[in-house]
Amino acid sequence: MGIVKYLKLGRINLNPIVRQVEIAGSQFVLPYDQISDSEWGYVYEKYVGQILEDEGYEVRYNGFNGFFDNGIDLIAIKDGNINFIQCKFRNSVISKSAVEWILYKASNKLYEQYKLHHRKLFFTLIVNKKSVNFSKRKPKGFQLNFSDILKVEYPILQYYLDHNHIQNKITLQFREIEMVK
Repeated sequence: MGIVKYLKLGRINLNPIVRQVEIAGSQFVLPYDQISDSEWGYVYEKYVGQILEDEGYEVRYNGFNGFFDNGIDLIAIKDGNINFIQCKFRNSVISKSAVEWILYKASNKLYEQYKLHHRKLFFTLIVNKKSVNFSKRKPKGFQLNFSDILKVEYPILQYYLDHNHIQNKITLQFREIEMVK
């Protein structure tokens, strides 16, 4: 069974003691060693979606469509607000070009949705661990246009958030949701 089909079976629980992903209320289990590095991204999307559901959001798992997700893994709706979410579960630093790719990939879908709804939308980048995914070091020749660079802890994260100053249709947000394997 493919990882996405498995994750669609129900709510997941991560069991780090026996190192497996379990489907709640069933006997389906998936040992960690059978999950590839790229498949952990799908597990993380499901994990984040469940946390958002627990917070009262209605969640659509758009990332389960694979390459055709248009850079949007989850769509979370609460109190009439629509939040488009990109989840990143990685053990490496997110670069400036990666941030630009995230924004570019999602931009067409976000613009289409803005035209449909005619209200402010939210686009949130969610990572597993900010201290792993963002460097505190300022890249050579790096400039921020809107933030005081002296007060910025993670320059590339701030670069992402600074895009709020160049457009007003979509609010960019950031959140850290840690998933421990």
